[in-house]
Amino acid sequence: MVQGTNTVKGATGSGSGRCGRIAVGLLALLLFGTACRPRQVDDSVHLVLAVPADRLTRQMYRDIVSDFEKNHPRIQVEILEIPGQYYSKVLVMIAGNNAPDLMWMGQSFAEFAVRGVFLDLSERIQRDIDLAEYLPQAVSWYRIDGHQYGIPFGIDMDFIAYNKALFDERHVAYPTDDWTYEEFLQKAKALTLDRNDDGRIDQYGFRGSLEKSAFGAAVISADGTTPLCNSPDMIRYHHVMIDLAEKWRVAPLPEDADAQSLDSLTYFQQGRAAMMTMYTWDLPFLVKKCAGMQWDIVNMPREKQRGQWASSQAILVAAATPHPDEAWLLCREFLADKVQMRMAARGLPPNLRVAREYMARRTGPPANWGALYKARNSLYPTPRIPNLSEIMSLYYSASSGISAHRATPEEAMQKAEEAILLYMRRKKRHAH
Repeated sequence: MVQGTNTVKGATGSGSGRCGRIAVGLLALLLFGTACRPRQVDDSVHLVLAVPADRLTRQMYRDIVSDFEKNHPRIQVEILEIPGQYYSKVLVMIAGNNAPDLMWMGQSFAEFAVRGVFLDLSERIQRDIDLAEYLPQAVSWYRIDGHQYGIPFGIDMDFIAYNKALFDERHVAYPTDDWTYEEFLQKAKALTLDRNDDGRIDQYGFRGSLEKSAFGAAVISADGTTPLCNSPDMIRYHHVMIDLAEKWRVAPLPEDADAQSLDSLTYFQQGRAAMMTMYTWDLPFLVKKCAGMQWDIVNMPREKQRGQWASSQAILVAAATPHPDEAWLLCREFLADKVQMRMAARGLPPNLRVAREYMARRTGPPANWGALYKARNSLYPTPRIPNLSEIMSLYYSASSGISAHRATPEEAMQKAEEAILLYMRRKKRHAH
């Protein structure tokens, strides 16, 4: 989701053939040449840290490294900022035996871990980190076969942002974190308006996607062995999403020109939707762009169960680093209270003590930041499994036919299940 996010919310194509391979090789040489380590001439240590920096996180990484170097003067850290196609570019580095000493990792962690990329940090974590303060589920996201490869320093989540002024205008009660799908639909209907009576909806009650896990739906099992997309829960989820747009008309159709042309923040700011799905990495933009608005956030409505999509961010150490102890020191820097406090502006700190302290001292929007903390026991991340990108790509390819009216939910999910099973059988044959 991500979030950004980091989330696998879609798929991108890749080049093929000899030209594509040559281009990738040239890209690696041009982009990553600076990551080569200089020959040591004294007792100083040079570490390379790879991160998917963006305009909001870039300064944070630089500040963390600056403070770290002041406290550890013999360690110099080179930040390798990779703003796009992060995972594929890091794989190129690893394939070229030029892996960075430390790497940011999100939900594609397992795809790297099965290659033996990361150093097992179990003993160091047990010795230096108070795991009792951390959300156990988030810690487990970086554990495979009992080996702990890292600890997250931030949790990404989805939520619904809502425009309080539009609720007030229609005398609709604000949503609460224990609301149901039926209550959500009732509010969405009341907040959908044709303001100028021209037969076109000017203000929708909702724009975005509800959370699959709240319907009990999942694409694949947590261990990655069984596709779950062709289940009654998943099919119901897709029918509900269709009905929001086509039956109840409380959400824009996929072909709606305004919904396609305007980014989500502008759409929300202009009052075109009273409620919208957003993600924790959107929070800094919401605070800045919607400064003159009355808005807040709320957890996803419950249908079959409470459910929020989640992902996380961690800094992991490369198994090949010649400086494992120094790299671990930098890892620990990201778990410091001040870093997680800073990350709380765009997500939930995995250290729950820090989350509570942040909640108690924060001011300003969103007033209901505590919704993120309340959702801590109902998080449903995309499973951390090998070949996650390929499996999710097959699911999204099939489900895209639903919104395009090329397939019913039943047809699309059967197609997704068959495609995933075929892919898994082929992978199993190639493994042997």
